[in-house]
Amino acid sequence: MSSKPSFKQAQVEFAAHIRNPEQNPMPDTIEDRRMAIYRDLFISSISSLLSGSFPVMRSLYNDTGWQALVRKYFKPEHNKTPHFPEIPREFVTFLQKQPDTDKDKPFLYELAHYEWLELHLEKHSIEIKTVNDDVTDDDLLNHIPVISPLVRLHSYNYAVHQIKSDFQPTSPLSEPIFMTVWRDTNYQVNFTEMNAFSALLLETLINNINTNGKEILSTLAIKHQYSEPEKFIQFGHQVFQKWLQQDIIISIKK
Repeated sequence: MSSKPSFKQAQVEFAAHIRNPEQNPMPDTIEDRRMAIYRDLFISSISSLLSGSFPVMRSLYNDTGWQALVRKYFKPEHNKTPHFPEIPREFVTFLQKQPDTDKDKPFLYELAHYEWLELHLEKHSIEIKTVNDDVTDDDLLNHIPVISPLVRLHSYNYAVHQIKSDFQPTSPLSEPIFMTVWRDTNYQVNFTEMNAFSALLLETLINNINTNGKEILSTLAIKHQYSEPEKFIQFGHQVFQKWLQQDIIISIKK
């Protein structure tokens, strides 16, 4: 016999049944008609939150399929956070750890991560200001370009930004793509696909502490054996200018 007080045991049984009614019988003290109300209420609440957080993913499912996916996540071993704002992040982790959740949609985790990234940046508490009006073109080369803390660079094996109901790839790309997602000073979340060079340059700037822009470009040109380093630097400088206007670069450090 359980050592827990009867009311505590009832709470545990109540929660277990709501989370996984197929595996956990409902408490004897509650009739099924009333229990059904709670089953629907809790799952509908979680379903609504996830639908709003992952609109593209939701559009790929009919109601029955979506409810089945939400119920898989709602089981205690996956849904542990008591904080509603953390549920989307936990849902992404659930899909990462359960790669076979939906074998018809092998891209599911990457799509979820991409959609969560947009949500995360949209809701982020950091406020950014730029000084791009005070930064000259030469400053971007002679000083240290500073990347916004609201910029994220990530590689994906699927074209996550193109997935929709009539485009659901069943196999990964031959090469990963690089996606940059960021929030600008107008609180708009933007995304762009980057080529390998731009992704490498952005990653270098994100991790850079004390090297100026020209030195970074010169080092990359030498490392990758470009035959015309000056043209490489010129091209990289143009990229810097574009990123400054887009609020990817927000300042320079002297």
